[in-house]
Amino acid sequence: MTELTGIARTIFDEVMDEIEEELQQSLEEIIVKEKLEGIIKQIQESTETRVSDTISEYYSDDMTAVKKLILGERVARIVTSEAKQKLQELVSQILKQSFDVVDELRNEIIGEVFEETEEV
Repeated sequence: MTELTGIARTIFDEVMDEIEEELQQSLEEIIVKEKLEGIIKQIQESTETRVSDTISEYYSDDMTAVKKLILGERVARIVTSEAKQKLQELVSQILKQSFDVVDELRNEIIGEVFEETEEV
């Protein structure tokens, strides 16, 4: 990972903060805190080198608005690509568990009917 300083480091820190803030705000009521913190940490860790290298490559003190947009877009693509992958894994896991719980619920209800209607 490239060592960033000054404004380049501030940009990097802000990107890492945005990963945490945005995911926290949108998912904290759905996912237990520990799981959400794990997802945030995974996304930050898996993107930090590419984000740092991209900032190092494209940042300069005299950036035009177009160059700022290009840097922002490049960094956003890195982060959102990883976030999409992690969130798809989460959705897949939630969906699988939902189907499992529906099957278990069905079996438990049928079992209760038989148990409660069994002749003594």
